[in-house]
Amino acid sequence: MIDLDKLDKEILKILQNNCKISNATLAREVGLTPPATLERVKKLQNKGFILGYKAILDKKKLGKGLTCFIALHLDHHNKRKVFNDLENSLKELGEIEEFHLVTGRYDYLIKVNFANVDELKEFMMEKLTKVPYINRIETFVAISSMTNTNQDLIDEDE
Repeated sequence: MIDLDKLDKEILKILQNNCKISNATLAREVGLTPPATLERVKKLQNKGFILGYKAILDKKKLGKGLTCFIALHLDHHNKRKVFNDLENSLKELGEIEEFHLVTGRYDYLIKVNFANVDELKEFMMEKLTKVPYINRIETFVAISSMTNTNQDLIDEDE
């Protein structure tokens, strides 16, 4: 990591676990004054270490409890234009939560949440099959899901 001292790392760990913590409480926990803490947080944001803050919503309660991972294999995947066009097409599909260019048998892996299998079928038939360059689609339905919100990204040894 670049330009992170022990206090910066401590601030990032605390914010990762509770981004709603007040600046005064954060300052107390790291042993700085509130203005100095706020300055460090702003520096971490400006340098791109903190990309944003978000609420994690309960997909089941919002009627989107069926999580699917859809693997895409492309035609003509040796051309950069194909990847750019596909990514632009995927960005337009509001249902997609994540999409990743991956190694292995497939080219892309997308994550989508639906209310039920009928909604998945409609997405596949009405939207995904119309995206250019997709040769093969394989769908994986999550039986259960868990998110590791305590993932440790900060290496304190550095």
